Amino acid sequence: MDNHGEKTIIHTLRDALLHFAVKSKKLASPLLEPFGRASQPATVDDDELTALKSKLRRIRTTLRDAESLSVTDRSVQLWLAELGDLEHRAEDVVEELEYESRRSAQLEELKQDLLYAATTGKRRREVALLFAPAPARRLRRKIDDVWARYEEISSDRKKLRLWPGDGAPRPAASPLVPSSALPRSERLHGRQRDIERVAAALVRGEPDAGRSYAVVPIVGMAGVGKTALMQHVCGMEAVKSHFELTHWIWVSQEFDVVSVTRKIVEAVTRSPPECSELSTLHELIVEHLAGKRCLIVLDDVWDDNPSHWNSLTAPLSCCAPGSAVAVTTRSNKVARMVSTKVYHLKCLSDEDCWRVCQRRALPNSDANVDQELVEIGEKIAKKCQGLPLAAEAAGSALSTSTSWKHWDEVLNNDLWADNEVKNLVLPVLKVSYDHLSMPLKRSFAFCSLFPKGFAFDKDLLVQLWTAQGFVDAEGDCSLEAIANGYFNDLVSKCFFHPSPSHAISEGKFVMHDLYQELAQFVSGNECRMIQLPNSMKIDDSPRHLSFVDEESHSVEEINLNSFCGHRDLRTFLTKIPSELITDFECLRALDLSNSNIMELPKSIGSLIHLRFLGLDNTAIQKLPESICALFHLQTIKLNHCSSLTQLPQGIKLLLNLRCLEIPHSDIKMPSGIGELTRLQRLPFFAIGNEPAGCSIADLNQLVNLKGRLHIAGLNNLDGAQASTANLWNKLGIQKLILEWSELRNFNKSLYDLQGKAVSCISDSQHPRISDTADQVLKCLKPHSNLEELSIKGYNGSFSPSWLGWLPLDRLASIELKDCHNCKEVPPLGCLPSLKHILIQSLPNVKLIGPEFFGNVGDTTSNSRSRICNVFPSLESLKFRNMEAWEEWLGVKSEHFPNLKYFSIARCSKLKLLPKFTSEPKLKIQYCDLLQMPLCQKYRNTVKHIPAKNEISYTCIAEGDILVLEASCSYSA
Repeated sequence: MDNHGEKTIIHTLRDALLHFAVKSKKLASPLLEPFGRASQPATVDDDELTALKSKLRRIRTTLRDAESLSVTDRSVQLWLAELGDLEHRAEDVVEELEYESRRSAQLEELKQDLLYAATTGKRRREVALLFAPAPARRLRRKIDDVWARYEEISSDRKKLRLWPGDGAPRPAASPLVPSSALPRSERLHGRQRDIERVAAALVRGEPDAGRSYAVVPIVGMAGVGKTALMQHVCGMEAVKSHFELTHWIWVSQEFDVVSVTRKIVEAVTRSPPECSELSTLHELIVEHLAGKRCLIVLDDVWDDNPSHWNSLTAPLSCCAPGSAVAVTTRSNKVARMVSTKVYHLKCLSDEDCWRVCQRRALPNSDANVDQELVEIGEKIAKKCQGLPLAAEAAGSALSTSTSWKHWDEVLNNDLWADNEVKNLVLPVLKVSYDHLSMPLKRSFAFCSLFPKGFAFDKDLLVQLWTAQGFVDAEGDCSLEAIANGYFNDLVSKCFFHPSPSHAISEGKFVMHDLYQELAQFVSGNECRMIQLPNSMKIDDSPRHLSFVDEESHSVEEINLNSFCGHRDLRTFLTKIPSELITDFECLRALDLSNSNIMELPKSIGSLIHLRFLGLDNTAIQKLPESICALFHLQTIKLNHCSSLTQLPQGIKLLLNLRCLEIPHSDIKMPSGIGELTRLQRLPFFAIGNEPAGCSIADLNQLVNLKGRLHIAGLNNLDGAQASTANLWNKLGIQKLILEWSELRNFNKSLYDLQGKAVSCISDSQHPRISDTADQVLKCLKPHSNLEELSIKGYNGSFSPSWLGWLPLDRLASIELKDCHNCKEVPPLGCLPSLKHILIQSLPNVKLIGPEFFGNVGDTTSNSRSRICNVFPSLESLKFRNMEAWEEWLGVKSEHFPNLKYFSIARCSKLKLLPKFTSEPKLKIQYCDLLQMPLCQKYRNTVKHIPAKNEISYTCIAEGDILVLEASCSYSA
């Protein structure tokens, strides 16, 4: 960077911060009257606030530009770090000034209501103190500190400046070694099946997307062995004999159509081309490849621009039929761009990982390896989590000595802290990080706050990233949508993988330990994770902090002195003594989930910058009213807080709230929820029967709701009230649960082996009028793209016209529970996308007949087609607790063509099941008349009937019911 550019940056920053100081003094003037500074205007002008924000954006832009520069001088790095710290401080002061300008107007009504409700003078004093303005002297000091800090930095700018040459773009130097078609080793452990499958895809692959050749993309995380796999595929005799020509091109990060095309020409002609004109290069490729069956390997492709890909591959259409292109990449996006058929290369097994590790650790050993070393080596290989690159690095660390002591030290120490391992692995992984955009870099580095092996919740990460301001606004897109895009990009680039321990619908993801190590490396001093019971000492000054407590230490054991000096924290993910919470006044995110906290201090209202508050799975009983003063709050998480009884009266003041997650319990929701029009997640909505409670009409304006919505307390409504909800205009709702039963803890019945109730908790039912329930249901019609529907406690009837109420287009799952007045099941057979049905506790249904299939005659005129359209997509069908059900009629052999799982339990009067031609997996429990023939069939094989004292009982939960099962063990 030349001197002119250097001066421009410095002058821009100085001008912006000088303007900030002037404006902040003017904005703070109304608060400074006690100090003799009342000469400034007494009001805060919105235009002045806007101008101040604009100046701060200029500071941010300057610093973001600096992030793209290659700064190697440590003094310059310090200068930029100090400017970044100054940016955060200035941002905090601006928010506080803005908050004070809004506080009195927005909180006055709530303050008066609370004062009116206060019964004692002490309580009135508490309320007055809660909503008192910030001390003017403190604000004045913060403004002066920001300006003084700037003066301190700028006074040394001649020493701490960007030197000429330091401002060049970041170099493209890469730790990646160029590849060729020759493998590095003769044997590739654990990949024989992958080699055969990829070879078959190349040799017998079908062309797609109108091309004359097949494209086989191989995608996987860094170090998983994509290049090595393709090298061995190219060496197979079947591949060599099929293709006349095989050419290998290493593409790598810096993708330029002309330069990569030149590489292809050089590979084809065996000499570098003398021209750089793309059309001439294409002609050379066509000249040498026309009419020949070719295999082109493009190794390590990063560019995901379709136009670049089309331009690069245009001349390959001249190849003979049967030609193929193989592409290796770390990006799923690249893989999907080049072909619809993607080969995902997975990690190795632990056994194969050990073989890779052993080859590097003991290169000259024979089969007689010391068994003690083998046992240690296998444990070390397991830490590599199937990544060949990690296994090779671990083998290198072990190869320095074959002593038991050395190998044991490697095992018991942090493998990834070893310098040799770091130097071999992290640079390769960091190439993927360097290829990310700046928002993705910040988002990924933030993940270093979580321990290795952690199951990341996608929605939680999105909320935390949004709270920290990592998400750059893009037009009219919501911040959550953009942050979701960030996460999907990281998944596409193999930073995250779906958790194998969770269903895909749960949105849980895991990260390889090496990527966690990379996150900790690139986050530097910004993020710090402390693993207890290790030292609590924090030497640096992190901006984001988390504590991982593997041994459940009590809050009292945490050394309070360790927190001193870290008041600028923006993220705190830990359990923390309640008296410390409000010491961190700059917090954006506070997560106290899974702690034993029972109440929040009333002073939490002083955390005016707070965006995220996590209290999942705590013993919290209520939230203080002072929380309603947190105008920036975006997320409140209260899942599994069984002791929570009510929400704050003034919660309607949190106009920026986007997510309010509350437990399914007897919780009182205040009126005014409908004013929170930015709400996107409100999984549970309780309709009260009190005048001051929540009304169904509050849902009317919440048109941005997404995901899951459970509406309880519908027994408190009539049709006219229900119609005010306007569920049809909430197009983001995917799963809808409608519940008529009163709010209470679920009562559970206990059943013995025959399905008979042995004990029962009283479950008194309030009388309901059937036609009222019918009207309420009709008025709660959802939008046509709903995916899941559950109806509980409905005491109306499913009339033939009910099918017109159902959302037909995309409904994939329906559950009907505790519908006590229904005498027949609804017509569901013609729903085209329906995959899952659960019908439970419809005690008045005696017969299921053709009405269950619905009228499919309108879909086609052919009789056989009508039969085949009965439950065309259904995969799972479950019946539970149908006490009066005796017959199931009208099932044809062509019905349920795709049924995979059928389960029936506690239907004691049903005598016969239909035959399903799809041969689904059957599960029958506590159905006496269905199970008796089976018992008779196998009766003679039973050699011993146990006595009572040989039987042990186990109680297991199945949905809302507890089931008592018996088992015994004895010697034959």
